[in-house]
Amino acid sequence: MNTDTIIYRLATSNDIAFMSQILVDAAAASGVNMSVHDLPNHPDTYQYIEGFPKGSDVGIIAEITNKQMIGAAWIRLLPTDEHVVTYPLPELTMGVIPECRRMGIGERMMEELYKAAIAMNIPEISLGVHKENLPAVNLYWKQGWKVDGTYKEYIMMSRKL
Repeated sequence: MNTDTIIYRLATSNDIAFMSQILVDAAAASGVNMSVHDLPNHPDTYQYIEGFPKGSDVGIIAEITNKQMIGAAWIRLLPTDEHVVTYPLPELTMGVIPECRRMGIGERMMEELYKAAIAMNIPEISLGVHKENLPAVNLYWKQGWKVDGTYKEYIMMSRKL
């Protein structure tokens, strides 16, 4: 795939179905197996997507020229934040479809997301990454994220924008 033909655009409510699949895939990478249809039965996970976008929510969709979505990254200030290590910050969720991973798409999506968050006056964001998801941990390190602590099996990180 020629990554020069990928379009990065702001996410809308029309993208929720794809973003929900990305969320389910991210949960599976953390050992939580569910389907998109099961999301409402998992409020701790569903809160990452329910009613997107609202308030300070902002997201980026990566798609190829035929409008096929291949990745999504978004931030949201969560209504429940028991896992927050320092103070409530908008939390990142992201993913790229398996056949398009390790091509720089996640990194570029995050760069676009940082720009969109800065435009909304969001000074800092957070994330939780499963400690065994080494490709993601390495990406976050590379992009200047710092470790704030741990929560269960997750490394909690933040990044100033």
